[in-house]
Amino acid sequence: MESAPSDRDPNISSLRLSWPIAGDNRRSVVGRSPESNGDREGDFCDTRFVHVSHCDMEAHYQFSKSKKRAGHGQQPILQIPLAWNSLKLEVGTKELLEYFQYAASQSLAIFGQEPTILGDVLCRIALTGNTASSRAALQSLLALSALHRRHDVHSQAVELKIAALKSLAAGMENQIGIREAIQHVAAGMLLCSFEIHRASCTSSDWMQYLRGAKDIIRAAGLDKIDQDDDLAILLDWVYYHDVLSRFTLGHWHRDSVAITSKPSDIRAEPSRTAPPALAIIELLSEVCDVISAGPPTRGSTKDMDDHKEFLKILDWRIRSLELAGMANNCPETLLMLELYQLAMLVYLNRASGDLLNQSARTKQQIEKAFIIFPLLGSCDRQFPVFVLGCEAKTDEQRAVVLDLISRTEPRDSSRSFNYDRLLTQAIWAQDDLADGDLDYSDKLSRGISRCSILPTFV
Repeated sequence: MESAPSDRDPNISSLRLSWPIAGDNRRSVVGRSPESNGDREGDFCDTRFVHVSHCDMEAHYQFSKSKKRAGHGQQPILQIPLAWNSLKLEVGTKELLEYFQYAASQSLAIFGQEPTILGDVLCRIALTGNTASSRAALQSLLALSALHRRHDVHSQAVELKIAALKSLAAGMENQIGIREAIQHVAAGMLLCSFEIHRASCTSSDWMQYLRGAKDIIRAAGLDKIDQDDDLAILLDWVYYHDVLSRFTLGHWHRDSVAITSKPSDIRAEPSRTAPPALAIIELLSEVCDVISAGPPTRGSTKDMDDHKEFLKILDWRIRSLELAGMANNCPETLLMLELYQLAMLVYLNRASGDLLNQSARTKQQIEKAFIIFPLLGSCDRQFPVFVLGCEAKTDEQRAVVLDLISRTEPRDSSRSFNYDRLLTQAIWAQDDLADGDLDYSDKLSRGISRCSILPTFV
């Protein structure tokens, strides 16, 4: 929809719901244009675009009703079309293995470590022994490689995934040792990566595979034994996914039927030799916990004071992170870490209802983020892009966010930004349609709960 200037009053614009002939105002809705302060460079002319759809309007009405009645109601669902390539062009195991090492492994979502290093570890795990467990790890690896190579879902990738699941089931029929347990964790996380690489509208199976990996770690005591470098990086990989899943689940308010496997109560833990950068994710874990728990609803004034004091300390700890020592002398990595830091600070303050009275500081943090966005060639980390992207209010800021996503998606290291983009745009629409400010946590929860599958922001 586009608005066009009215010839009756310079402050009146006509919101066209279709494209009538010139001078025909019968099918137009008249509304007053916002005043322009006239002192900003690069202001748009009076022609403006309203970025909303029919589903956005339905969601807006549901949001408005909920302010009067309890409950979220039924909201229109955000769905990603399932891409499918019916051509059956088989690629040999050797070619897929080599492709994984040099390209597909770059898409593995891990924090504080190079994905290609994790890829080398997974190759070693998958090629050790000739058991059902090792075959499961290898077939999962090849399935992700096939998916990454063709950039969509196709028969070979699906067949390899099904073969991996059968091998996992066969491997569990007998008692497994430490080596087999590690191979099961690797296979589960590769299948998790398979699901989130091309997020589709089929299921939330990535949560099931993450849960299985955590269950194996706990049952086999992998977090208690001596951890070599290969096991340590595997544990840190699981930990990163687990923390980000708790961020999403904290805002997921839908029936459990949308998740094929109930989220596990078992929490992953970082390795004993976790890289310094993983301290950021450990703080994010604490942020998710305190936001999920919320302020004390009943209790003394002291309970509320203690809650505020904890928020204050957590905010200080995030601001005190020594990012330079985590960036390995890489300027782009440093900028990405800064974005993560800013996103956590903004999220903590917004989701806690500004209990720390830091509106001015939060505004400065958002402005800093939008200075960093254009400086990045890409940003594979979806959490900061989503949290900070939701703060975009102007068309210029929103274009910066969408440009960053567009620069990131073609890279080998990128995962599907489909839901990140859809959710961000849906939240922009609700901000535009709202009469006043919306409750921050409720807004995120409503947006995330509209997704047809549980999204992840790794």
